[in-house]
Amino acid sequence: MDNEQLLDGAKVFTTARTLTREYYGLLNHFKLNAGNYNLEPATLNNLVERYWLDVDRLHRYHDMERIDRHKIAGYLTYWICKLRPIAVIKTNSDLNDAAIPLHINELFAVFVALGRLQGQYRALKSGCTLILKDNLCNALLYNLRYRPVTGDMLSMMYYLIEESRPD
Repeated sequence: MDNEQLLDGAKVFTTARTLTREYYGLLNHFKLNAGNYNLEPATLNNLVERYWLDVDRLHRYHDMERIDRHKIAGYLTYWICKLRPIAVIKTNSDLNDAAIPLHINELFAVFVALGRLQGQYRALKSGCTLILKDNLCNALLYNLRYRPVTGDMLSMMYYLIEESRPD
């Protein structure tokens, strides 16, 4: 069975559309200038396809009917950081500007992942909120940028982040 047969086009399209909305949500949340960045549609589609192939692998080989929010967050983070769908489009002279984060893909990945985890609390109307302390967030962004990670490692990390939240 080739990859084309494994992919559900509707899921790929819906996920890519959702990530595009989340990209603009990230820019809005952090008050970033959209003119400094470009979300590459082909790269985004490629990462979504790879994500869904990983999900399919988890279903088939590990006999998992559904994957949990931690695995969703971990695998999305992995593919976003691996394929880097957001390009910084300013000139080199502008790259020293602190208002232009160069780790935008890693920031996007964490933004998407925490949104997935936080969605559970919104659905349950529990009032809980996940908050990353600055030092943990900086270490996470650094490691996502410069260290090798896997989707499974990131899944476990998100589980631990969620478990460490104060009740």
